[in-house]
Amino acid sequence: MRRPETPDAGRVFGLGIDVIAADRIGRLLERQPAAYERLFSPQERAYCDGFAAPYPHYAARFAAKEAVGKALGIGIIGFVWRDIEVLSGGKPLVALHGGVAEVARRLGVTRFELSLSHTAGMAYAVAAALKEDADV
Repeated sequence: MRRPETPDAGRVFGLGIDVIAADRIGRLLERQPAAYERLFSPQERAYCDGFAAPYPHYAARFAAKEAVGKALGIGIIGFVWRDIEVLSGGKPLVALHGGVAEVARRLGVTRFELSLSHTAGMAYAVAAALKEDADV
């Protein structure tokens, strides 16, 4: 069986994964309402708040930010949480801002592939940091 043609995915620079309990994020946001603005962009908040149960969606975005930091090799320490933004409306997309965008530029990372899931109270994220091939 012949495999269907796919566009060139580029080279993988790094891979990150994270998992978190949605109720942990829920408790944090309930205890510290300022965390909404510190951790999530206005677009992320609007998306999550559009659901009857928003905490699993917040948790998935939180996990995504950690996974992106891991994929870049910078972890989660020392960056502004809103510098990694998860854009929704179908396939989740990653937008980088500020210092994280500068790190990605220096490393030659041009885009991310991101997968999010939440079920049974847990949220999961996998992020691949990609560099475009020099031949392309």
